[in-house]
Amino acid sequence: MTFKILIIGHRLPGVSPSEFKHHYETHMFAIQHMAGAHFPLSHTRRYIQRPDGQNATVIVGSQADFDYDVLAEMVFESEEAYKAFVEILNREENAKWIEEDEKKFFDRKRVRLVVLGDIEVTERKM
Repeated sequence: MTFKILIIGHRLPGVSPSEFKHHYETHMFAIQHMAGAHFPLSHTRRYIQRPDGQNATVIVGSQADFDYDVLAEMVFESEEAYKAFVEILNREENAKWIEEDEKKFFDRKRVRLVVLGDIEVTERKM
């Protein structure tokens, strides 16, 4: 059974949505290189659409409900694989690089991580 983590991420004030996405994508490329074989099976990022650069395209709810900028899901082989990944990121030189890089775009004070449970998918029947 896989082990999945949901990340709710926010950009720093003054960073545009497009700048945030660019920095995050570059950041993830470096993290993938850093972690090597311990990188998650997948790291999926879903960015909130903000056509005017500020406001989300809200269908139900309010702008305040969508103050985050990305929902990301990491999928690992197991909880042990996740812990091995975190151990690599927490190595002194890696942790320092990550912190310095994230200061450019990512609001670390507001990030949220949670372990996901069961996932059910309903697909269109043909």
